Amino acid sequence: MLEDLNYEDYAGELNTRFQLTEIAVELELIELPPKTVTSAQEMFSLIFRGSKDKFLEQKLYQISHEKLGGGELFLVPIALDADGYKYEAAFNRLSDSE
Repeated sequence: MLEDLNYEDYAGELNTRFQLTEIAVELELIELPPKTVTSAQEMFSLIFRGSKDKFLEQKLYQISHEKLGGGELFLVPIALDADGYKYEAAFNRLSDSE
């Protein structure tokens, strides 16, 4: 499931395309800002770009990738530029080290 993957899994798929399964929309993973790791948690974000022609509201989406599989990601619109809308999926996980 996509929601269970780690930063490194996604880093290997930068600049690849993801499909929203409930609607005919394709997103490209364009950025992986550096992750933050503390003794208590790991935090990272995925930044996707979609078309300027289709705005996606903030919500949970079914999404799939040919290599990573499928799952659900909560996408939040964060910007609009000349290339299209940008969306963020944020992860904040408790550390297993305790």
